[in-house]
Amino acid sequence: MRKEILLPVLAAAGGGVGCALRIWGLNTAFEPDTGLPIPGMPATWALILFSAAMAVVFLLLCRGKYLPFPGGYDQAFTARGSTLYVGVMVLSGFLLLGAAVLNVLSVLGPQRASFTRLILAVMCFISFFCVLFTAKNNFRGAGRGRYSFALLMPAYTCCVWLITAYQVRAGDPVQLDYIYELFAIIAVLLGIYFTAGFSFTRGRPYPACLFSLLGIYFSIVTLADDHDLAYNLLYGFSILYLMASTATLLRNASLLRQGRLPWQPAPEKEEEETEGTTHEP
Repeated sequence: MRKEILLPVLAAAGGGVGCALRIWGLNTAFEPDTGLPIPGMPATWALILFSAAMAVVFLLLCRGKYLPFPGGYDQAFTARGSTLYVGVMVLSGFLLLGAAVLNVLSVLGPQRASFTRLILAVMCFISFFCVLFTAKNNFRGAGRGRYSFALLMPAYTCCVWLITAYQVRAGDPVQLDYIYELFAIIAVLLGIYFTAGFSFTRGRPYPACLFSLLGIYFSIVTLADDHDLAYNLLYGFSILYLMASTATLLRNASLLRQGRLPWQPAPEKEEEETEGTTHEP
């Protein structure tokens, strides 16, 4: 099976197993009265060891010969004519929009969430349009990915998301309550960061693929935790966005190794000089 199919599917399947282990741990590895972790529980160690094994697998499978993309981001992430790609990206964008609406409601509601949730809502709303722009650019092969703000905005959104999530958990002395949540957001942030690096002539396929796959894995694992719907939509966005980006990058890297350029800038049309032309009778 080709890497562009194998690795995203492996990350999603591994995330499903990890999510099941996390549910097992939440039901058996914590004291029901105090919420403190019970030392040495098999569910806890099973998830730790499985997550470490998945990380090692990704470290090994993401290795390979990656040729530099002469066309930069637009060549690395072109998905010209791929309805599957654009459909997944658009869906991920609408999950961001849903997260923006729910974060606003959480601030205006009776529980009065922190003000950073409102900032996160604004960032999600802007990122929604950025994701749609990126999907359109890559689908049409428009070649507008160089120095693109649209690629950076989701990374900025993840930074605010990380701060907002940690604010809620900062007073929790039990790190096992939220450690997989933090792993997920950090991996998503790094995956989007290294993906955006291609737009700024700093494309590094290996870390882009590695952290994107880890972001997919940990985002699915932490779905077992007690998140509100806005956060779950953000994890859904992360899973879809990173899966689409990673599969596209690996596919185009494979084409480049085969000597087939997946995208080239459209040649400039030469204007015909009509002025000053003499016509002999």
